[in-house]
Amino acid sequence: MKKYMLTLIILVAGLFHINGQTDVGFTNVPVINGKVVFEQFIPADPVGSAGPRYTKLQDWTKKSFAGSPLLSGIRYDDKSQTVTVSSRIKLNLPVTKSGVQENMIMSYRFDATVTNAGCVLVVRDITYQTVRTDAGSFFPKTYSAEETITDQAAALKNEERELRNNLRKETLRVLNKLYADLSEAIG
Repeated sequence: MKKYMLTLIILVAGLFHINGQTDVGFTNVPVINGKVVFEQFIPADPVGSAGPRYTKLQDWTKKSFAGSPLLSGIRYDDKSQTVTVSSRIKLNLPVTKSGVQENMIMSYRFDATVTNAGCVLVVRDITYQTVRTDAGSFFPKTYSAEETITDQAAALKNEERELRNNLRKETLRVLNKLYADLSEAIG
């Protein structure tokens, strides 16, 4: 009887620790033809068509990006029902073990194409730029995604390894937020 009670208690306790599936669009850094390209299909409600979804996409894009000082440009292609956004975002990187906090800006471009079944999100052309104010060095340093956040770059062991790992985590966080926001917008 004690075995059954113990088993029941463990099962009930285990139920409290089960986490549901989270809606995460990006979990790794894909490299296609030597370039970092994130792609994800966002399924949509089968009741509906591409036309109203494209209108929702346009509205979301204007609301989310228009007027931002970090926006480089928005392009709408009504014929192919695609929106292309070129933007930048300031990354919230943690302080490294050496006590340095990098101030990084991530530049990226994404295309969102609406279909009857949903939306295809493609994020590409990712670069990072830092401005260092130490020792009189005010010139920005630019890193490509290919040299910083790929699996191969993360495996390199040098003084910038921690920075690369932080950039990778923060990039995935930013892109997953973009994915979640877009998923909700075109719902």
